[in-house]
Amino acid sequence: MSKTFHILNFGCRASQSEGASIHEELIAADGTPADSPYDANVVIVNSCTVTAEADRDVRQTIRRIGSRNPNAHIIVTGCYAQRAPEELAALPQVRYVVGNSHKALVPQFALDTTHGQAEIFCSDIFLERELKPASHVGSGVRTRAIVKVQDGCNANCSFCVIPSVRGRSRSIDPDSALQEIRQLVARGYKEVVLSGIHLGTYGRDLTGKITFHALIVRVLEIPGLERLRLSSIEPLEVAPEIIDLVATHPRMARHFHIPLQSGSARILRAMYRPYTPQYYSELVTRIRSRVPDAGIGADVMVGFPGEMDEDFIATYRLIEESPLTYLHVFPFSSRPGTVAATLANQIPDHVSRFRAKTLRSLISAKNEAFRRDMIGREIDVLTLEEGSAISSNFVRVRLPAGVPVNQWTRVLVTDINDDGVQAVEKV
Repeated sequence: MSKTFHILNFGCRASQSEGASIHEELIAADGTPADSPYDANVVIVNSCTVTAEADRDVRQTIRRIGSRNPNAHIIVTGCYAQRAPEELAALPQVRYVVGNSHKALVPQFALDTTHGQAEIFCSDIFLERELKPASHVGSGVRTRAIVKVQDGCNANCSFCVIPSVRGRSRSIDPDSALQEIRQLVARGYKEVVLSGIHLGTYGRDLTGKITFHALIVRVLEIPGLERLRLSSIEPLEVAPEIIDLVATHPRMARHFHIPLQSGSARILRAMYRPYTPQYYSELVTRIRSRVPDAGIGADVMVGFPGEMDEDFIATYRLIEESPLTYLHVFPFSSRPGTVAATLANQIPDHVSRFRAKTLRSLISAKNEAFRRDMIGREIDVLTLEEGSAISSNFVRVRLPAGVPVNQWTRVLVTDINDDGVQAVEKV
């Protein structure tokens, strides 16, 4: 292969893991990564469709690439490609649209040098019954690896399109997952992030019914693995034994991401979310008690159909009184085929935007206070790139130039900055 390629990943960590696997397969086929999509022969757009804004970002990106790199072959894959392949195939310079059902074929299509009209490869995602491990091969020069151990979702949240583009919940066989992680450790990766679409349901579809907690325990037994981080876990699946592991095991990242969506019991019921605000509040309070320095993040949706001022105020109060340290705030986005798209009392965009801005202002103050509490503390961080590291509790740490990449370093936190903390290396 004499082609240069560039991969643009949109969306969740599971999608990023899939993009990394495609990248590694193209490297193995003698592909050359390009620094920019405007310099590549082949551009792979790994799409997200969780909101209308995500769709719009993908379309705008494809048009921009077509305008600035008119000779590029564009391959679109991922969740948007699964949901609306014809829509994407109509965009300029798109050569292939490859749904999640055929995502494993993307590296093969990237080798194609022929021109022609866009071809679509997409079939019923619910026919997928197994999940095969990604093939992480290559040089291993990065510090963190995202390993997707689960895909799909059996939940039926009224606002969510993801089950229709990811299919039913499927788990990787634990032995295959462990083997993949061993290979990553052997290649020099110091941190592994376990990811999935509905991660806490890992193992329920497998013979023997291994639990997610049991998988974590087995991963931590791998010699040489220096830190294990968990991606997003639903509230009812944050088992006490998982909290205990994070609290007591030195190689577990002290970090939880637990979707909230709303602090209103009425809105949670309308969303078909199977927990109460009280349950969520007690859960994150228990985590803070067991893991005092934990980073705790959440997804929150504002402007769900019928969300009244008192519902939003309940969400605001829950977050204000909680130990949450960061949020991903999303205005409601009507998704085709979902129950919520048919509901009355849709909230005006300007109201949703105002509510989102209000929550972002609240969490900004809470996050600043969380980071200020770190000043004067010594912590061990993993350098990700020149002058930048990540802490166990998911805070970006800025370091003086000269600290080697992919190295554990003990630092003293001296101040906060716009998005993290400043630190100096301890000698």
